[in-house]
Amino acid sequence: MIQLSNDCFKHSKKRISLEKAVSILEKRIKCIKKTEKIKLDQALGRILSKNIISKRSVPPFDNSAVDGYAFKHSDLNKNKETNLKITARITAGQNFNKKIKKGEIARIFTGAEVPKGANTVIMQEDCNVNNDEVVLKAGIFKGANIRKKGEDIKYGKKIISRGSKLRAQDIGLIASIGLKKIDVFEKLAVGIFTTGNELYEPGKKINKSGIYDSNRYCLKNILKTIYCSVIDYGIIKDNELLIKKNLKQIAKECDLILTTGGMSVGDEDYVKKVVEKNGSLNFWNIAIKPGRPVALGNIFKKPFIGLPGNPVSVMITFIKIVLPTINKLSGHFLPIQNKFLVRTDFSFRKKKGRKEFLRVKIKTNANGEIKVTNYHNTGSGVFSSIVETDGLIELPENLTYLKKGTKIKFLSFSEVLI
Repeated sequence: MIQLSNDCFKHSKKRISLEKAVSILEKRIKCIKKTEKIKLDQALGRILSKNIISKRSVPPFDNSAVDGYAFKHSDLNKNKETNLKITARITAGQNFNKKIKKGEIARIFTGAEVPKGANTVIMQEDCNVNNDEVVLKAGIFKGANIRKKGEDIKYGKKIISRGSKLRAQDIGLIASIGLKKIDVFEKLAVGIFTTGNELYEPGKKINKSGIYDSNRYCLKNILKTIYCSVIDYGIIKDNELLIKKNLKQIAKECDLILTTGGMSVGDEDYVKKVVEKNGSLNFWNIAIKPGRPVALGNIFKKPFIGLPGNPVSVMITFIKIVLPTINKLSGHFLPIQNKFLVRTDFSFRKKKGRKEFLRVKIKTNANGEIKVTNYHNTGSGVFSSIVETDGLIELPENLTYLKKGTKIKFLSFSEVLI
């Protein structure tokens, strides 16, 4: 359960930087989600509520890294070949309790435990076998081809931290220490809806002044990819009593309420009225483009976010504002939006005093250098620009002119979306 005070999102009307906005949100929002224990095969995308501490070493014993022969290194002649007698055959998973004595060698297979008395393994391709003897050349180093106990994971080591979102490789690592169940935060339940008599569901017959509701479909599928529990309340008609009734129900069933459009300052919007009458609503004038003021509020003791209506503005404010909020509410304490430097293949002028995000496409030149090209239409209503580009470059507030060939930070859509 998430509880917020009515002044959680209060802020002055003054324009603030994106970094300041995110910092305020992170300080004011707390994760108090309940935890649950789940099976490992249900763990993909879930957020750990406890550190994973290994109660075993991996590997749990010294084992052979190759198919070959195990022997004691001191049995080797320094400057000539050595003949050792084969006295054992050890396979992976076999309990072998005998000790390899002086002058003996054991046939061993990948993953099998190195027997007592042996401390080196030679690959089968690097030696000759004559009946029951192995002929070894000089120069083999001690400890060759042995994976040591605890080489991967030592007993008592923290292998994954609380607050991590579990990936397939994380789950494999947890399985390697033998855990069947783990403790995670419950999934964040996000309720999403849109309002407007002009909106139509895809597939429905539409009149000439209507538009299809695309933002909701985009957002709810992004939410699914980040493993939220999504409840879609569809299109709610422009009726104050109907909107209030629905918002009350959504607040009972969800941890976060999300909508788009009709939330700018001055709009005669029923959602805006209902939220203000039954909670609080604050418009944050964040110095970014695209992206109008984002509406952040609290209704029936649940956080509410109203995003702009233009699809590109929706995507950017989702990535930069909603995603950090969801991470914090979900208990995901360690998220990083990884960026890397690219060189621009275009020049661009912008206004000073706001951060601007450009949609760009990656291309590679003959030397393998990564460059980015700007999308030809920079309008915030051009949904196809999100599909036809690879990510965003971030132009700082104080920059007024971006020179062609400038190195700049690039954020891939695949890093934060699919």
